[in-house]
Amino acid sequence: MQPQFIIMRCAVQMKTLLDRLNPLYSTDYLFRDIYMIATAAENNESAFEKAYNGLQGWVDCFEKASLKGMVGGGGIDAANTAAGHVDVMKKAYELGKDYKFEKSTIT
Repeated sequence: MQPQFIIMRCAVQMKTLLDRLNPLYSTDYLFRDIYMIATAAENNESAFEKAYNGLQGWVDCFEKASLKGMVGGGGIDAANTAAGHVDVMKKAYELGKDYKFEKSTIT
């Protein structure tokens, strides 16, 4: 199934990412592991559900890729406030600490 846009609430930055990656659908794309790190002013885990589900729906179209995990930082409502949320920073670190970067064939 080719990626299509599903009605979802997501940040413009996420939509831009998806728009730019859609042309890779018909190629031998190299990305496999997808991680989502998101912030919201609302301090509620449900604030991320629609964005996560939207990203999962897009990832489902790419057979070789999978959504490995998500960290949501609620209560982050201004620049430079994420550092004050040590629990969220720790979750993000744990999510990515074992990730192994592979050399890209793109130069």
